[in-house]
Amino acid sequence: MNQPVAARGAKKQQSTLSSRTTHWLQHHKREAKDSFGRLAQAPLSTLMTVLVMTIALTLPLALGKLLDDARSAASGWDGEARLSIYLNDNVAPEDRVGVLARAKALPGITSVRLISPEDALQEFKEQSGYGPALEQLGENPLPAVLEIFPDANASSSAMTLLRDQLAQWPEVALAEVDIAWVQRLQTILELGQRLLWAIGSALLLGGLLVVGNTIRLSIESRRDEIRVISLLGGTHGFVRRPFIYMGVWCGFSAGVFTLISVSGLTAWLNEPVMQMARLYGSSFALSYPSFATGLGVLAGASFLGWLGAWMAVGRHLRELES
Repeated sequence: MNQPVAARGAKKQQSTLSSRTTHWLQHHKREAKDSFGRLAQAPLSTLMTVLVMTIALTLPLALGKLLDDARSAASGWDGEARLSIYLNDNVAPEDRVGVLARAKALPGITSVRLISPEDALQEFKEQSGYGPALEQLGENPLPAVLEIFPDANASSSAMTLLRDQLAQWPEVALAEVDIAWVQRLQTILELGQRLLWAIGSALLLGGLLVVGNTIRLSIESRRDEIRVISLLGGTHGFVRRPFIYMGVWCGFSAGVFTLISVSGLTAWLNEPVMQMARLYGSSFALSYPSFATGLGVLAGASFLGWLGAWMAVGRHLRELES
């Protein structure tokens, strides 16, 4: 006899929970819609807030993408570490073959390539585009070159020692490690990454303060309404909700504008960058923000707006309680 009563009680409790959830969702939907409408009623203030947040997000994202692209390009070149050995002009062709054989016999060498002055001139003509001008020269100014490729796991110190050893050969005019400039580039990129973190943190802090100030102005215009809601028993969450949605709307809008700005900037710079890369025999190109990056930017910008609104409303609620 008691089992049907318990079942009816459980069913009633489940129905009550379902109605509360439905009411909670409807309230959030209504507050999100009303918050968007309030922002639309003050377009100038909203636009200024969104633009400041867009700038604060665009600069770190654009610089970060540029550093990532440059780092990817540098890592691709890193595998082509080699030594360039420039021979003296008075070294005869048959002596060049002897130098080539001696270089191949050195330990830790994967391969050696001999480039004659004629081949070097032809490669320079093809890569530089100065063929007609070079044909006006009376003689070939380029020396014979040995390109020495060490083992893939060769360290920088080992390559430096090998360069110093080869530089002492009487047939060698100059010995250079071609990977040195890549190492300098990677050092510059590491410095740029740290500067990016510092600049990005400062800009994001500025964006957070701007959102907080916008929400604070909205709170001041509704101070009496908030006080009445608090006196009637409204919880802090109930008071916070409309302002939280205002902050999220501002952040989300800034995220959308940021992705549009970065994509447009990439499209504008990509063609000149590709043309410059082709001059160096590279297919390097700037990359557009990926889908995952876009979602991350939208989520991060929305969180930034949420955090600024939460801090602003929390400070006001503490003032009411004091």
